[in-house]
Amino acid sequence: MTSEQEKKYLLRIHDLEKQVSRLQTELKKNSETDYGLRWMNVPEAFEEASENAIPTLEEVKEKAISNDDGKPTHILIEGDNYHVLTCLNYTHKGKIDVIYIDPPYNTGSDGFMYRDKRFLKEFPDGSPVPKDHPLRHSYWLSFMEKRLRLAENLLSKGGVIFISIDDNEQANLKLLCDQIFGEKNFVTDVIWRSADSSNNDSKQFSIDYNHTLVYSQNPIWQPLKIARTEDNNAHYKNPDNDPNGPWFASNVSSPNPRANLMFDIISPQGYVIHPPKNGWRWSKEKMQEFIDEGAIIFPDNGKRLLKKTYLKDQEGIVPSNIWWDIEITGHNRNAKYELIKLFPELKTSEIFGTPKPTKLIKRILELTTKNSSVILDFFAGSGTTMHATMQLNQEDNGHRQCILVQQNENNICEGVTYERNRRVMQGYKNAKGEQVAGIGNSMKYYRTAFVGEHVPSEASDQDKTILAQKAGCLLALSENTLEEIRATQAYQIFALRDGDKPTNNCLYTAVYFSGNYANFGELRQEIEKLQTEHNHPKIAIYVFCWGDPSVFEYEFDDLQGLVIKDIPQPILDIYNKINA
Repeated sequence: MTSEQEKKYLLRIHDLEKQVSRLQTELKKNSETDYGLRWMNVPEAFEEASENAIPTLEEVKEKAISNDDGKPTHILIEGDNYHVLTCLNYTHKGKIDVIYIDPPYNTGSDGFMYRDKRFLKEFPDGSPVPKDHPLRHSYWLSFMEKRLRLAENLLSKGGVIFISIDDNEQANLKLLCDQIFGEKNFVTDVIWRSADSSNNDSKQFSIDYNHTLVYSQNPIWQPLKIARTEDNNAHYKNPDNDPNGPWFASNVSSPNPRANLMFDIISPQGYVIHPPKNGWRWSKEKMQEFIDEGAIIFPDNGKRLLKKTYLKDQEGIVPSNIWWDIEITGHNRNAKYELIKLFPELKTSEIFGTPKPTKLIKRILELTTKNSSVILDFFAGSGTTMHATMQLNQEDNGHRQCILVQQNENNICEGVTYERNRRVMQGYKNAKGEQVAGIGNSMKYYRTAFVGEHVPSEASDQDKTILAQKAGCLLALSENTLEEIRATQAYQIFALRDGDKPTNNCLYTAVYFSGNYANFGELRQEIEKLQTEHNHPKIAIYVFCWGDPSVFEYEFDDLQGLVIKDIPQPILDIYNKINA
């Protein structure tokens, strides 16, 4: 037996030992749990090259789209979302304001595949999971659980996640999300009318809607209110020419009985008006204040009272969790038409099969985002989320940034996700051959990469340098300084693009990865030049060191505006491991 074969067998034994340990842990956990979702947590296989390596990102520079228009730079990452979410945990932990995902629904015919890592002939991996598969739900839950746990770490303190799903996995997903995000952080299940007409060919019921589960990072999170419409305002009138404008008579009864709200009110005409069954809605002092202001009036010669609610005081309406108006939130056929318009050269059968309409995503963003929010979609599909983000920015002059993640299986990431948003940004020709103008914005395109061609004990200087260089891209991403302006064999410098929002106000990021002191003077000169030319901008500096890092500790003491940052722990752990 060759040494290579021995290594493969040893790795296989190691994998089996890990599986046994994991199953023992699962059995113990399940035996101690009285209530909750339980399933067989099946280990997931990845490409052999990525199994024991650290995932990083590298920019595909030829796919960058740069428009000098002061609008945000959005990010598209090609790769398995498990690995990309791992990378984003280095760069965007606690920084994402809104996550929207439209994962596989596990219908048995939607192409969902799960690569079963176990060495079992009965369950081959890499093929679609049929509806009658004995591990169908276990595969799906194993797949989703790992990704949602990584995603939960990314949400900001006020962050919120929206997950589209249908009845195949809605019940399981709700219980899974209760475990991951916390049952108290469940907000609602939005019912979205996904079909524009019912299906009369259905054997039982026409399925006309999808679920969208909503969880917040903060249990007291509230969505933004929806702008009022003419219909919302129709019942406001001004029959008495009140100078405060239109009003309607609001409910004056308390929702709960309270003793201090049980008091009589004497009308100006001398009539005694008794409180409702539960008492008045407001205290005696507040009611008198309303009377003095004229907000409470006494019709019928003072025999009853009305409390005026003025239209001018209404800022918006609380959103419903039933989204049935397809003019506002779109529908599946509408989503398909959007792609047909953007890809007129394709046949309808060649169009991406399960897009979401921009109207749906825009409604979510309208309820959840501020001017400069960061949005993530790690099941990007056709790229609707970025398209909707740019549309909303266009409408309200926002600077929201969108991050998309999509595998390139069947050329989806390059041919659909990227190409759709490139056309939206730069313009395209419609089916009539007419030029449709782009709306601007910029985009950076990244791919996952994996570091470590050798086992740690055999790591070369080249391995160490490659790790540090590839980590530089992650570190720049964490600072949102996306434009590489200098790259040598020893260091990289990245700058904030015009229109992008700085992280911690850093306008530049410098990464030194030479590992020793030899080229450090050159980096210092570059930093001094930036300081002089740009009036001492704030610069984040990361230093990889193969020896004693204290040699670099005081190198920048005499320079202003510099922030020495720690290498993210997962990267540092691997770096130290290959230097052990």
